[in-house]
Amino acid sequence: MIPESASPRPSPTAVERRRRLTRAALAALFTAVLVLPSVGARQIVSGDEARFALLAQDMLTRGTWFDARVREERYRNKPFMYPWAIKLLSMPGGRVTQTTAHLPIAVGAIGAVFFTALLGQQLFGARAGVWAGLILATSYAFFAHSQTLLPDMLVVAFGMAALSAFWAAMSHPPGPRALVAFYACVALGIFAKGPMGALPLLVAVAWLLTEEGWRGLRRLGSKAGAVAFVALSLAWLVPFVFAGGRTFARSVVWEDWLGWYLGGPHPLRVLNFWLEAAKGLIPWTTLFLLPLLAVRGQWRTGAVRLAFLAWLVPFVVMMVSQNHRTRYLLPTYPAAALMIAWWMDTRGGERSRAVRVVSALSCVGVVAAFAVTALPWLDPAERAAVAGFWWKAGLIAAGAVALGAFLVWALRRRASVLVPGVALGMALLLAPGVWIYTNSTNRQEDYRALAALVERHAVGGPVGIIGGRFFSIDFYLGRALTSVRTESALAEWLARPDRPVLVATAKAWQPIKEDGAVRTEVLDSMLVRSHEMFIVRRAGATASR
Repeated sequence: MIPESASPRPSPTAVERRRRLTRAALAALFTAVLVLPSVGARQIVSGDEARFALLAQDMLTRGTWFDARVREERYRNKPFMYPWAIKLLSMPGGRVTQTTAHLPIAVGAIGAVFFTALLGQQLFGARAGVWAGLILATSYAFFAHSQTLLPDMLVVAFGMAALSAFWAAMSHPPGPRALVAFYACVALGIFAKGPMGALPLLVAVAWLLTEEGWRGLRRLGSKAGAVAFVALSLAWLVPFVFAGGRTFARSVVWEDWLGWYLGGPHPLRVLNFWLEAAKGLIPWTTLFLLPLLAVRGQWRTGAVRLAFLAWLVPFVVMMVSQNHRTRYLLPTYPAAALMIAWWMDTRGGERSRAVRVVSALSCVGVVAAFAVTALPWLDPAERAAVAGFWWKAGLIAAGAVALGAFLVWALRRRASVLVPGVALGMALLLAPGVWIYTNSTNRQEDYRALAALVERHAVGGPVGIIGGRFFSIDFYLGRALTSVRTESALAEWLARPDRPVLVATAKAWQPIKEDGAVRTEVLDSMLVRSHEMFIVRRAGATASR
């Protein structure tokens, strides 16, 4: 017997489907206005970000799709959806740029909000759905990752699309096409970043087990869905396997994909994981306590349970994994937004003890959030990187306090305006904040200027690197650097007759200078963030090119 909470509901009419799409599109438009203006403005500064841009550039230059290399080493760690997207956007111009590398992530963020708002409407109604989209778009970590050039945002977008299709299949049977869409989106999520893309499938399994036990898993059966999943997976997986030189099952699936996550967690890392989760949901963190407290009383309601499990399953999976990264929390934020929107829509404005406690915590949270986000700026070097730092910081601080005061007032007095008001206020803080951060990053980590300085001395010749990966130099230099990892390789590099240039961090350069086995000369130096970068080569006559 099917429980009442999972019983079939009338399928939405064509008019209602159009209205849902329109409302979700409005939430996506709000996100686009917030995210798109800064696309391509920040330099590519981290090694992980630069690596995907270099993979796309390599495929674009050599005309390949599966044999992508960074510094002559074949890349096998992640599937190629993100580099493919960059390559496709870069083909008209013939070169990868900051904009073409950033645009797929921005579109992924817009898509994630769209499908979150759509799923919210399916689960809880029109207003809750739109509110869920606004909450997600203005959550601190979600917005920050919309500016980060890594494929995690694509995983979230396909994950929310998968859950929307899953609920359509479960709540409006018969829904064979919805199940096909579910499996297709799961396959695309895996294509975006490997095992993390399968999280919606785990959520679906957990929800069906709580609905009907083991027999409920039969509802996931779909021959067409299985065909779609296998076809989409094999389309990239087969060429990916045969393009590699290593044993795929052992070196890629086990070491690069599963081995990275499997293993016991470290207690201190778990604590930090909780703190990062709280920070990432700012300014909605304290409000999230209210739906968490209410879930037990609504456990038999399938829609509420799906939203809760969509938050709980990814959080637990990532919490017990061996390696933690802040970005691994990204799949939990859409579900948290759904739960907050549900509570505000159905129970907002109630005068309970929990609301009073959360109001008090919100006051404390505003101060704590401001302190956490202000900590990096205690460094004088950080403040010096922002022109007019004090008046800008003062305005943002005043805005944060006003936002917190509005949240507490609306929660106690007029809950119907809380989500739109806080979302708008947070957007007004995020918009200038991202430009302050971008300008600061470009000034402190000016890899474009460093690459130009290197090229002035290399004059098109080979360049070595020691002391770190620094893939950003490769990107702005326009060619691959040679990694010099061992003492023998270093001696061989410096002794080459063409006297190539070597880029070294201060830490790596010090033993070279003290050793004196090969006479070297410092051609130039530049401070990049906390790294003093030296450009050196073997002393002697002018190098031949």
